[in-house]
Amino acid sequence: MTNHTDNELEDRKSVGDIRSAKLLRRKLQWLIGIVVACTGVLATEIIAASYSDFVIARRNLVEVMAFCRVLDTATYLSAERGPSNGVMGIGVATGSVQARLAEFRSRSDAALSEIIAGATDGSRSEPAAALSPILAEVQRRLVIARAEIDRIAALPPERRDLKEIQLAIEGMFAVIDAMRPAFDWNIQRLTNTDPDLAGIAIAAHMLANLREDGGRLASQLMAPVAVGQPLEARNIADSERTRGRLQEIWSVVGRPGALPGLKPKNIADIAAIEHEFFGEGFAIIDSVVSVGRHTGHYPMTAEQFTDRYVPKMKPLETLRRDFMDATVERLASSKTQASIKLTIASTATFALFIVLLILMRRARSLVFEPLLLARHSIIELANDRPIARLSGKGGEGEMGRLFDAIDVLRVRLDERTLLMKHLERQAETDELTGLLNRRALELIGGAEDAAGNDKNACLILMDIDHFKQINDTHGHLVGDIVLKETARIIRYSVRSSDLVARFGGEEFAVITPGDDLEAARALAERIRSNLARAPITLADGRELNVTASFGVAGADANPGWKGLIESADTELYRAKSAGRNRVCG
Repeated sequence: MTNHTDNELEDRKSVGDIRSAKLLRRKLQWLIGIVVACTGVLATEIIAASYSDFVIARRNLVEVMAFCRVLDTATYLSAERGPSNGVMGIGVATGSVQARLAEFRSRSDAALSEIIAGATDGSRSEPAAALSPILAEVQRRLVIARAEIDRIAALPPERRDLKEIQLAIEGMFAVIDAMRPAFDWNIQRLTNTDPDLAGIAIAAHMLANLREDGGRLASQLMAPVAVGQPLEARNIADSERTRGRLQEIWSVVGRPGALPGLKPKNIADIAAIEHEFFGEGFAIIDSVVSVGRHTGHYPMTAEQFTDRYVPKMKPLETLRRDFMDATVERLASSKTQASIKLTIASTATFALFIVLLILMRRARSLVFEPLLLARHSIIELANDRPIARLSGKGGEGEMGRLFDAIDVLRVRLDERTLLMKHLERQAETDELTGLLNRRALELIGGAEDAAGNDKNACLILMDIDHFKQINDTHGHLVGDIVLKETARIIRYSVRSSDLVARFGGEEFAVITPGDDLEAARALAERIRSNLARAPITLADGRELNVTASFGVAGADANPGWKGLIESADTELYRAKSAGRNRVCG
C-alpha cells in the first residue's frame, strides 16, 4: 500500500515538473516573440526606405537610358539626310555616295529596331506600349521617304526635278517630326518618374533639337544646290527661321551652368560649337545663300556641300552625348550607392536578428534550461538510457561543474555499454566475413531446441571446393578475399529472415526458418549458381572461379539441433564425393 502511494506521489511530482517547464518555456517564447516583432517592425522601416531609394535610382537610370536611345535614333535618322541629299545631287560619284547611304540607313534601322523592341521591355518601370504606334508611324514615313529618294537617285541627272527633290527632303523632315511625340512621351515619363529629371530631359531635348535644326538648315538649301538652280524665296525664308531657332536654343543651353552635371572637361565642347558650328558652319551656309540668291552656279556640289557642312555639326552631337553620358554616370553612381545602402541595411538587420536570437537563447539557457537539463539527464542515466554530451553547457560556474560531473558519469556508463556490446559482438560475429560465428549459431540452435521450434527449420551446410588449393596456389590473403566474397554472395542470395554463419574454415551454414526441404534445396541451388557464375576479381585483375558443395537437411526428419547438423554434414560429404559443385539433401 505504501509503495503504491509513493508511486502516485512520484507520478504527480513528475507531471507538475513537466507543466512548470512548459509554462516557463511558453513565457520565454512570448517574450522572445514580442522583442523580435518590435525589432522586425523597426528593421522593416529601415529596409523599406533603403529599398525604395534603390528602386527609384534603378528606375531613373533605366528611363534615362531609354530616352538616350530615342535621342540617338533621332540623331541617326537626321544624319541619314546627308547622304540622302547627296545621292540626289547632280555630278556626284554615285558609287561612294550609295555605299555611304547604305551604311547610314543600316545604322538608323538598327537603332530604330532597338527602341521598338524596348517599347515592351519588362526592365522598364512600366510598359512603354504607347510608343509602339508612334514608332510604327516613324517607320512608315521612313519607308516612303527612302523610296522617293531612291526613285529620284535612279533618274538621269537631267530628269531630276527641283520640286521632287524638295519633297523628298521634306519627307525625311517628316520622319523626325513623327519622332517628336516619342520625345514628348519620354520627357513626360521622366518627369513622372522623378521631377528632378525634368530639367535634364528638357535640356537633352533642346540639345537634340540643335543637331536636328543644324541639319535642317543645310537641307533646306540642298534641293536647289542638288540641281544647280537659284534659291527660291521659300528656301531662304525657311533657312532664316531655322537659323533664328538655333540661335534662340543656343542662348538657353549655351550659357554657363545651363546643363546640370556637365563635367568641366566638357566646357570645351561649348567653345567648339561657338567656333565650328555657329562660326564656320554658318559661314558655309552664308556662302551658299549669297550665290543662290542670284545664280545657280554654286561653288560646290550637293555632295561637297554635305561633306563640308556635316563635320561642323559634330560638336553639337558631342555636347549632347557628353551631357547624357554624365547624367547616366551620375544616375548609375546613385543606383550603386542606393544598392550599397540597401545591402548594408539588410546585412545589419540580419546581424541584429542573429545577435538578438543569440542573446535570447543565452538568457534562456542561464535562467532555467540548465536545471531542467540536469534533472532530465540524471533521470535518464538512472533508467539506463543514453543522453547527449553535457560538458561545457553550464558555463564556468557551479552549473558547469555539475554538468561536468554528469558528463563523467555518462562517459563511464557509455564505456561500459560499448564494452559489453563489443564483447557480445566478438563472441557472436566472425571477424573476417561479418557473419555470425559457429558459437552464435549453436546458441540459436540450442534456443530453438529449448523452445520446441526445431522442427520448423532447414539447415544448409556449404563448403568451398578446393579451398586448400586456393590458399596453396594464391596465398592466404587471396583465400580471405574468397571467403569475404563468398559471404557477400550468400547474403545477396538469401532472404532477410534467413540466418547465415561461418561454420568454420571454408564452411558456411544457412538456417531457413519455416521452409520445407524442397524450398531449402532451391535456396541452396540459387547460392551455388550465383557463386559459380560470378568470378572473383583479385587485386591484380585476375579472375578466380569458385564453386561450392552443399548439404541440405530438414529438422522434421532430424530432430534436435545436433541431429540436423549431422544430417546436413552427411549430405555435404555426399555432394563432395559426387564431384563437388552440387546440392545434395
